[in-house]
Amino acid sequence: MNRPTSLLREPQPASAAPRVNVEFGAVLAVLLATGWVANHFVALMPAISDRQHLSTATLDAIFGIYAVGLLPGLLLGGRASDALGRRAVALTGSATAAAGTVAMLLSQQPDVLTVGRLTVGIGVGLTMSSGTAWASDLKGPAGAATAGAVLIVGFAVGPFAGGLITGAGEPGVQMSFAVAAVLVLAAMTVAVLATRRSPTAVADESRGPAQETASRQGITRALSWALPLAPWVFASATLGFVTIPARVHTGLAAPVAAGLAALTVNGASGVIQIIARAANWGPRAGTTGAVLAALSYALIAVAPPTMTLAMSLPLLLILGCASGLSLREGLIDLEAAAPQHVRGTLTGVFYSVTYIGFGLPLLLTTGGSDVTMLVLGIMAILASVAAVSRTMRLRRDSHRQN
Repeated sequence: MNRPTSLLREPQPASAAPRVNVEFGAVLAVLLATGWVANHFVALMPAISDRQHLSTATLDAIFGIYAVGLLPGLLLGGRASDALGRRAVALTGSATAAAGTVAMLLSQQPDVLTVGRLTVGIGVGLTMSSGTAWASDLKGPAGAATAGAVLIVGFAVGPFAGGLITGAGEPGVQMSFAVAAVLVLAAMTVAVLATRRSPTAVADESRGPAQETASRQGITRALSWALPLAPWVFASATLGFVTIPARVHTGLAAPVAAGLAALTVNGASGVIQIIARAANWGPRAGTTGAVLAALSYALIAVAPPTMTLAMSLPLLLILGCASGLSLREGLIDLEAAAPQHVRGTLTGVFYSVTYIGFGLPLLLTTGGSDVTMLVLGIMAILASVAAVSRTMRLRRDSHRQN
């Protein structure tokens, strides 16, 4: 389908390809560091809880307030990057996330952790929406999918490394915050150096009636395909690396166990995205993601309060695959239909809906077993509806071929 071309770069000559590749690599470095700094806190939660004597509900609230900052960051970051350029907004977001991380490095008191996580959320939101749109501008559908996969790698490796660092000794919590901050600052430096001669891309708001109509149609189409997959991205991930580890006794130190759970879930998410691309699964991979989400929620709903390792590992893998496929296909759906001049805004909207799932652990913790079963049962039904409706729609509208 034809899309408005009212933004950004003119078609790049062949001689510009090396520069574009360098810039794309810099964007991926920023997104990798963003995933790391966003999620390494998961592995620090048990150690911080023990040290500060925090209740589970308090710690989950500190974890979840990240989403309160993240949601406006995603929406504002996407829209601002459409108007001001991807690079400026992505680097501003990275600097904000680094500032929040440094605050938590200096103090792990509950109020500082709350403000720090909120600040990190704002920064990560700005960077995710603008950075993903930036990658899409540079490389099209492959750029959008790769951006999502690299974020997931950061989400996976950050908690795993944080768990290892925290489990190594007394100053491990501070060391993990320090490593995260240094990585973000290093990625920012790489991005500045790689893009110092690149033009700043801004939107051209002058469009005629025909372009406006096509733009509105593209927006509606993009969101109608992508948003039904969005809720299952981080609802699945957080069930895997927050809720399930609390119900499994492994004999490992709590930070290491949390880090391994995050590595397993997000590792499965990244691997399944690679498989989907290599095998050319196409848009039906999104249906598979929703089906796997429904299956995993139903299984967790009926699982006993205390799980064995043999029971939990398959659930972690299924949750990771559900998260990865939903993320990949949602981002590609957006790239396939979204007008380029609002791509950042729509990316922010998509990510905002995905992050609603970050509130799930707190809801399940405070609700009790009956509420847990009810909530997960409803989620399983909704994910099933999303899978069925996508299947039916694909039969009459191919949408995209890969």
